[in-house]
Amino acid sequence: MRLSLSPRRRRRWAVALALSASVGLLTPSVAAASSSPSSGHAAPPSTLARSAVGGGSSSSTQAEWTWRRLNISMQAQQLSNWCWAATGDTVAEYYGHDYSQNQFCNLAFGRAVNSSCPNSQATLGNDQRAFSSMGINPGRYVNGYLNYDTITREIDADRPVMSRIQWQSGGGHMLTVYGYDVSKNWVYWGDPWPSSNRYNWATYGYYVNNGSFFWTHSLYGIGA
Repeated sequence: MRLSLSPRRRRRWAVALALSASVGLLTPSVAAASSSPSSGHAAPPSTLARSAVGGGSSSSTQAEWTWRRLNISMQAQQLSNWCWAATGDTVAEYYGHDYSQNQFCNLAFGRAVNSSCPNSQATLGNDQRAFSSMGINPGRYVNGYLNYDTITREIDADRPVMSRIQWQSGGGHMLTVYGYDVSKNWVYWGDPWPSSNRYNWATYGYYVNNGSFFWTHSLYGIGA
């Protein structure tokens, strides 16, 4: 499912240069650059204090940003079904909460926080339960994908977005959307699968629906 790495690396180098002046088992990372347009689980087919980087064509004011990325520290999932726990715990860490994925899993199911949590599948609703237990606004859980304007508004408000995707071949996975670039119509997302690229980007249309997966559920307004 991953495209050739060479063009990707060239793209990543180019983007990095310009900016410095993504429940069973999952295949490796989806390639993050393409022009094509309920429980969370994988399927075959340091606290950062809510900081962000962003820029505009002629001004640094928020109203004129053309790109922005939240400084999340995307976690790799520790068990095969814990994509939802890794993405949720990444968001919790972003908001300054220090929990292990095992503890996050227990909070998501209402268990004793330090007991051993099983390798369970879950929905974004379970992530909401964990957030509520931590005192984080659990946000709004919706069936479907978010429009691009909603994504940019969430990122501009310093709020990551959680998304559940469905593999075209069946099964699903959880990802964390953490940035955008309106000049390219890009979104940036984090993928918790251990062998995948932790940070990825592609056009919004690709992220909504492509040959590998499509976006099915969303959790936004987290921490509002």
